[in-house]
Amino acid sequence: MSPATPPAPELSGQQRRCHIILLLCAPSPVTCLEKISQINGVDLPTTRQDLADVASEIQRFHHLALTADGAAVCRIEGSILNQRLCFFHVLRRALRASPDFTRQQGAQLLHEGLAAFHRLEASETDGLLQALVEQAEVRLRRPFNARDRHFLCLFIKYCLNRHHQLCHPDFSPQQRRWLRQKSEAAAAAWLAGELCHHFSLPWREAEEDFLILLLTLLKTHSYDSNDTPEDQRLMEEIHQLIGRFQQLSGMSFSSQQGLAGQLFAHMGAALERCQFDIGIDHTLLAEVVRLYPRLMRTTREALAGFEAAYGISLSPEEIGLIAISFGAWLMQDNALQEKQVLLLTNGNPALETAVEQHIREATLLPLTLRYRPLEQFLREGAPRGVTLVVSPYACAPDSVLPTLYIALPLEKAQRLQIRALLESP
Repeated sequence: MSPATPPAPELSGQQRRCHIILLLCAPSPVTCLEKISQINGVDLPTTRQDLADVASEIQRFHHLALTADGAAVCRIEGSILNQRLCFFHVLRRALRASPDFTRQQGAQLLHEGLAAFHRLEASETDGLLQALVEQAEVRLRRPFNARDRHFLCLFIKYCLNRHHQLCHPDFSPQQRRWLRQKSEAAAAAWLAGELCHHFSLPWREAEEDFLILLLTLLKTHSYDSNDTPEDQRLMEEIHQLIGRFQQLSGMSFSSQQGLAGQLFAHMGAALERCQFDIGIDHTLLAEVVRLYPRLMRTTREALAGFEAAYGISLSPEEIGLIAISFGAWLMQDNALQEKQVLLLTNGNPALETAVEQHIREATLLPLTLRYRPLEQFLREGAPRGVTLVVSPYACAPDSVLPTLYIALPLEKAQRLQIRALLESP
């Protein structure tokens, strides 16, 4: 008697959502609600919620819509370029989060799309694509890791099918100029020609441009490998950005190299996201704006020259991530601990909220702000770890801690006093 087959492991929400997008982007999409439920091993209500989450994700990051008709047939709608960029990001994520499904069912769906116009077996096609990717890698003079090589073979199958269907991406004149000055352009031109030759497809300018973008998006920006003209320009602009931030903030970084390397890794990719309107996670943006208003404002002002140099406008989400980098390095370089501030309350929430914002506006550095009723403070004092007590109510506490009475609007001298207390070692 053979042992019972163990049940398949339950998929995570991220895995199910990856599967849904892969299925909807495939050349022969599986779009029936019941079929998607069966593949993911969940009930229909769970699949409906997964589809709602997918709709929100692709709209936020790629400006695409998920539509369904009365027969519960789903499809992704939007520009061809945005659909390709969506598939690019989801396929990379799926290879990490759900590698077995992606390498088996996902790869099979992609090969079935090629079968309509290309008669090689899957193994022969894979071997051909692997050889072309390796030769492109030599021309690119930048090695891919094993995962990216595998990803490229899968993703190129998707692009070939879309090419065969005459579904070419559209680029604006600015986007075309941006792509054609890239160091990846020569390798992309060679790869485009080889793909057209081996798969009997007509050459299209848009497909070559997309291959430049594809190779660019796979680049890992590293401070130690900034040897191309565009990388050298980016590093120069980042050092100027750091200088402007120091001038505006009145603070300095003891070592700029680490900060510049971190900003280089982020902003190299951010430039591509900005040029091609690719969104990033924004769930923490409102909190960053609320907690670090002066840091955000200073970062935004410092970035004005960077944006002008590249003719772009960075999104609030990108600016928030850059601001967090500046704040973290200010704390690290100055060996400062996050200050704990106690704000006394006495039944006037609007006043207390306004005072909190003024305190946060006084410093670029992160701080923890806690509330305590005035009566309790007068009776028990401040909690352990508090370094500054602020009160919008006149009082005479018996406390060894610095205690500031704040009457709005703040005078300049008091703003400077608060900043000095918050930024002292």
